[in-house]
Amino acid sequence: MLSDNQLSIYKKEGLVKSSTCLSKDQIKELNKALDKYLNDHKTENTEFVSGLYERDSEFLKFAMYPEIINEVKQLIGEDIILWGSSLFCKKGKKGKETPWHQDGEYWPIKPLESITVWLSIDEVTEENGPLQYIPGSHLKKKLVEHNTLKSKNITLNQTLKNIDEIKDQAKSVILKPGMFSLHDVYLFHGSRANNSGKRRAGITYRYMPATSFFDHVGAKSIEEKIGYSLQRQLHLVSGIDKCSNNIYQDHTR
Repeated sequence: MLSDNQLSIYKKEGLVKSSTCLSKDQIKELNKALDKYLNDHKTENTEFVSGLYERDSEFLKFAMYPEIINEVKQLIGEDIILWGSSLFCKKGKKGKETPWHQDGEYWPIKPLESITVWLSIDEVTEENGPLQYIPGSHLKKKLVEHNTLKSKNITLNQTLKNIDEIKDQAKSVILKPGMFSLHDVYLFHGSRANNSGKRRAGITYRYMPATSFFDHVGAKSIEEKIGYSLQRQLHLVSGIDKCSNNIYQDHTR
């Protein structure tokens, strides 16, 4: 569980690194699932894969580990919907950059509230393109202006318009395999390209309070801008759905 000090850090900075680390057996399972996925999709771009558990249901179970869900509960309450997952698997050389952005720029959740768990598979170091963030950038609870990028060397195509003015405030999230961080939907964050020679793989899992509504119809206008589908499977993983969401599977029964 997150300590009082960690909860205070999350509230103040918008991101906290958990003290929890998955077991050796759990880490082995993660690596086995990733190796199989990469082998099965050799001809595809696997540096950024949106909708991971929809593509491969093996990745669903990791999102429901009690070690993770219990800490998510501390931040958004008992009623929780798992609504998305992505793979970020940066190559050891010429790995793609993830531009600075706010997650909420991409998501059709009303009211906008969500938390991201960034779960490491490989060790994340300062050299291999760690997640970076601007502490406190979430506090106004507002989406700021983004520009659309057309580069092929990026994982996402939206970037914060005025990020160069505050980049020097950035902190890096360094993680051992099986560790994870949790961050707010409004947080400014991104990551550099990886040229360390060592792969940097991690999975993001997205959780929303079941008091919010995932607007599948409204997602279509966002999809046109970002270039990929947001038609997600919604999984109730704790409590009850209080907003008549289209729940794909109820895991609380």
